[in-house]
Amino acid sequence: MQNHHVDLQTTLFCGQCFGWKNEEGVFHSVIDKKLVRLTQENFSASVQEHAFLAHYFDMDWEYEQANEFLCTIDPHLKQAIEMFPGLHILNQDPFEVLMCFILSQNNTILRIRKMYDVLCSQYGTEVEPFSYAFPSPAELKNVTEEELRALGMGFRAPYLLDAIQKHSILDDIKNHSFSKALELLMTIKGVGPKVGSCILLYGFHRMESFPLDTWMLKVMRTWFPSKDGTFFAPYAALAQQYLFHYARTRGLS
Repeated sequence: MQNHHVDLQTTLFCGQCFGWKNEEGVFHSVIDKKLVRLTQENFSASVQEHAFLAHYFDMDWEYEQANEFLCTIDPHLKQAIEMFPGLHILNQDPFEVLMCFILSQNNTILRIRKMYDVLCSQYGTEVEPFSYAFPSPAELKNVTEEELRALGMGFRAPYLLDAIQKHSILDDIKNHSFSKALELLMTIKGVGPKVGSCILLYGFHRMESFPLDTWMLKVMRTWFPSKDGTFFAPYAALAQQYLFHYARTRGLS
């Protein structure tokens, strides 16, 4: 495991996951059906002690090398990296990512987090009092569209049902090229290029992914006209995450 600095606030609240909470500097969520509590001070010891956390926080990837390279290719990107050092791409459960980014459509991060919590409390396993894991496909197999709509999932309810029914697609994704994997994911209702790219990035660590939501479309038009994700190769995904978080929190001036 490499000795990376990981900034928990940036990494856990930059739009790539929705289950973490920060209560007075204590970050907590259920990961692998375990309630995890972390502080910035105890983080290094925690990931050294627990292999599943080291994997989740992607502690073996080449962040220093990637950041050094990305800082050389554009001043806006360099500023974003210097503003938010310690950003990592998490290794999340693919099914959880699939469901969460279906929820992300025409939505705010705050509302996605609320929907996430509702699904966990209604259908997930309670691992400690009032702490729930995200539900598995088996735990959701009998849910109905009416139930999901009653829980506030709205127009996304039939998309979630289709994702539950087709979750086995996820088992084969790692065996395919990026384009083929994206094509397979887009057979699920509600999964288009942006959502599919997010699933490949956050659920399968496909670092060539370059999701383009409304924020990133503005970033590319404003700072990188005539360019696409290949401009940042081989670190497109990390560049995207820095630029997305920077634009959303600091603006595009």
